[in-house]
Amino acid sequence: MVEFTLLEDDVYFHDYIADFIPLFILSILLEFVINVIFKKKKNYHSLGDSLSSMGTGLSTIVLERIVPYTILSSIEFVGAVYIYKHYRFFDVSESSILAWIICLLAVDFVYYWFHRFAHEINFMWATHVTHHSSDKYNLTTALRQSIFQMYFSWVLFLPIGFFIPPGIYVFHKQFNTINQFWIHTQLIGKLAWPIEFIMNTPSHHRVHHGRNPKYLDKNYAGTFIIWDRIFGTFQEEDTENEDQRVFYGLVHQFESNDPTWSQLHHWFEIYQKQKQYSSIKEKLQSIFYGPGWKKGDTNRMGDLSTIPIPTEKDEQQRIKPSLSATLNIYLFVHYFLSSFLALSLRSLFEDKIGSANVTCSFVFVYMGLTSFGAIFDRKWYALLLEHFRLWSFIIYTLYLESINPIISQQFHIISSLRYIYFFSSIFLILKQLSPLSILSNYLKSSKKLLNNKLD
Repeated sequence: MVEFTLLEDDVYFHDYIADFIPLFILSILLEFVINVIFKKKKNYHSLGDSLSSMGTGLSTIVLERIVPYTILSSIEFVGAVYIYKHYRFFDVSESSILAWIICLLAVDFVYYWFHRFAHEINFMWATHVTHHSSDKYNLTTALRQSIFQMYFSWVLFLPIGFFIPPGIYVFHKQFNTINQFWIHTQLIGKLAWPIEFIMNTPSHHRVHHGRNPKYLDKNYAGTFIIWDRIFGTFQEEDTENEDQRVFYGLVHQFESNDPTWSQLHHWFEIYQKQKQYSSIKEKLQSIFYGPGWKKGDTNRMGDLSTIPIPTEKDEQQRIKPSLSATLNIYLFVHYFLSSFLALSLRSLFEDKIGSANVTCSFVFVYMGLTSFGAIFDRKWYALLLEHFRLWSFIIYTLYLESINPIISQQFHIISSLRYIYFFSSIFLILKQLSPLSILSNYLKSSKKLLNNKLD
């Protein structure tokens, strides 16, 4: 059981999201199997995209280990809980059914407005764009989250602390996140009319992830779609006309699988846009207007008529060439090994091996995510980075066992992983890595760099 504490009190709150991680993984596997067996959707998954999405989700856990716990992990809850403790309007029982219902609606109402701001204000879009950066739409997309979003969203939830007890608020804040996992799928069609009218469903959320001009900036709901119906941002999914089907991803394709760049790229784009404008007014507009706004636009969201209408040809051009089958298997196995080890150590063995070593395991995970992304992106340095990751693990664990022999006695899996990593390094040398291939990839990358064609 995973728990976390807030503020200086010895009051613990249950981490329901951590509890649901195994269910998320099983659901992702089940969705994959169903799609393969029934052949419902073509190009529904790609290994690079799926690992990138899941890796982006793991990034938040990695940073939770590196950044002080209360600064990162609890920031979504601390403000509202502190307000209730010191400034609440009145006492409310945590067993009050009315308080639970009010909190369910209040959290979702605030989420709607944060989500809308995150699409309509450029600097806030930078905290959310990561979630929309995939051209695929499946359950792995739900895990593609921004590490910056919580730093901006928590402020909007502060008023809830004036009238909702901490236990109720912490539960519903997590429930709002957990509930949005299942709607990231194309395998569930439209549901019964009353559900579609009141609740956020896969159909409504597919619209939200669409890059068709018709679907942009619609359906911001978390749990209840009624907010979009009330505030004029609702759009029905058109399932009758093939030319109106949803095309997913960003208007301008994000082509990188690098977990760091996926988090930072829009901040860089804002910086680049800032350099184009000389007046303070235009610089502020480029920050506080919509992400599509540019100088001369009369609409704060930009000129929507210039947004290209996606086509099947455009969709095919976005599909990246796949790696070899053996390399795909290698990447899948190593992603599973590194993430499973880190999550297991965090949940089950932290008290035995120490917090610092668990943190190091997540550093290795992030090294892996970066290395895997470079391989999928065919960067010239990708395999060199992967060798560095493998040998870093081997050397570090040997050093760790030399100063603490108990680790080798109690955790035989670490010794097994060392052998796997050693033979993986040999495999890469024999199959992929040679001086000529490094030189060839380096020259290709340098040529692209000179032609300003890098991502």
